Amino acid sequence: MTDKNVEREEEAPQSGGGHALAIGFYVAALVLIIGTALVLYGLLGSSDQEYKSLGININLWWGLFMVFFGCVVLGMSFASPRRRAARSDSRRNNQNS
Repeated sequence: MTDKNVEREEEAPQSGGGHALAIGFYVAALVLIIGTALVLYGLLGSSDQEYKSLGININLWWGLFMVFFGCVVLGMSFASPRRRAARSDSRRNNQNS
């Protein structure tokens, strides 16, 4: 029975070791989707909204900001050291196999 317990401990993955994408990826994707919807609403929506905000198309400008922010965070997520380490580990494992 003790041998089975030892095997289970060895097979348990390390905390966070198997995750290649960080939460930033999902946050950035969500911000990008909402920002795109705001940009479209700002471009295609009624011009009555501009009257309420002193002639500034708030939906368009905030949508553009959210799209920019989402792209920056998404780029940082893809260039993260954790993701690069996971890719290099998988390459090493494939070469050794």
